[in-house]
Amino acid sequence: MASETSSAVRDEQARIRELEEAFALFNQTSLQLTQAYEGLQKQLASVQVELAEANQARRELSERLERLLDLLPAGVLLLNARDEIVEMNPAAEAILGKDAQGRLWEVVVRNVFLHVTDVGELITHDGRVYQLSSRTLDQPAGRLLLIQDVTAAHHLQQHRSRHQRLNSMGEMAASLAHQIRTPLSTALLYMSQLNNDMDPDKRQRFVERSLGSLRHIEGLVNDMLQYARGGRSASKPVEIETLLTRLQQALKPQLDATHSTLAIRNDSERTHLVGDEEALLTALHNLGANALEAGKEGVHVSIDVWDQEQAVMLSVTDDGPGIPEENQERIFEPFFTSRAQGTGLGLAVVRAVVEAHNGTVWVHSREGQGSTFYIKLPLQQSERDG
Repeated sequence: MASETSSAVRDEQARIRELEEAFALFNQTSLQLTQAYEGLQKQLASVQVELAEANQARRELSERLERLLDLLPAGVLLLNARDEIVEMNPAAEAILGKDAQGRLWEVVVRNVFLHVTDVGELITHDGRVYQLSSRTLDQPAGRLLLIQDVTAAHHLQQHRSRHQRLNSMGEMAASLAHQIRTPLSTALLYMSQLNNDMDPDKRQRFVERSLGSLRHIEGLVNDMLQYARGGRSASKPVEIETLLTRLQQALKPQLDATHSTLAIRNDSERTHLVGDEEALLTALHNLGANALEAGKEGVHVSIDVWDQEQAVMLSVTDDGPGIPEENQERIFEPFFTSRAQGTGLGLAVVRAVVEAHNGTVWVHSREGQGSTFYIKLPLQQSERDG
């Protein structure tokens, strides 16, 4: 009996020790949890402070960016995936109008601008020029557009080109004086002999040679005036068929004299261009005349016209001797010529005329295989609508 009582006491004491150990472990764990909770509270407070500072910095940055966009002289627009204007800054509103927001970008362009050039320039009805830049956005889908007024830069470039042409006038005058002297002397010599008694055939030869010299002088003067004008002086509808017919008539004397042929093909669905008919005729005539002069005798020249997106393409191809590769970069420069009787203004006039019509001109040529000159004339809004 006594042993049983002793055993029960020992068991009770063991349970008490276990409870005490468990209680001590609980207190230790509770203390650790309390310390961890306090540490987390401190970290949370620090994170909240940092988050508040970050939010404040983000608000300040957003406000600065908003003020910057408001003060930016260029127009900034945000388009959604449907190409609708969803946001724009005050500069864009001034350019496009406040009612542009929410409308399709393509519709706004048609209403506000006269036409869009190949280099992304937007031209207004009053002649102001804006440069358009676009960036595609990944998230969310859409585009960011930047419109900058570059009218002053264009005017500056025009003044610079005019200044360069004026600086060239001294060289041009000296070159033309030399070029005009010979045909003028020839014409005067033949004309002076017409008063003498001579047979009709000889008189006719003298008259034809005098007229040839005078036409040569007329061509030199026309090139000089066209280059000095900058390539364009009018902006009117130009019938393409009429232009090609006049070109064929203008080249006929030279075609007959050199026993050459001309083929003209018009595949354009357009009936007209907008520009300066006389300037365009001069440019195309210069290209055709150059081809005939380079080939001397029996040259075949073909002139083709076709449509390409928002532009009309023209090409003048010959089967002449071609142009050396080292000269192809310089042939459009004023006064550069490889011919003894050339003035170096013919192709300079071509480039001036084409650029005045917002177009581009270039050449593909290989020696012994002929040359092709390409002209690309972008359509204006009125032409596209027509």
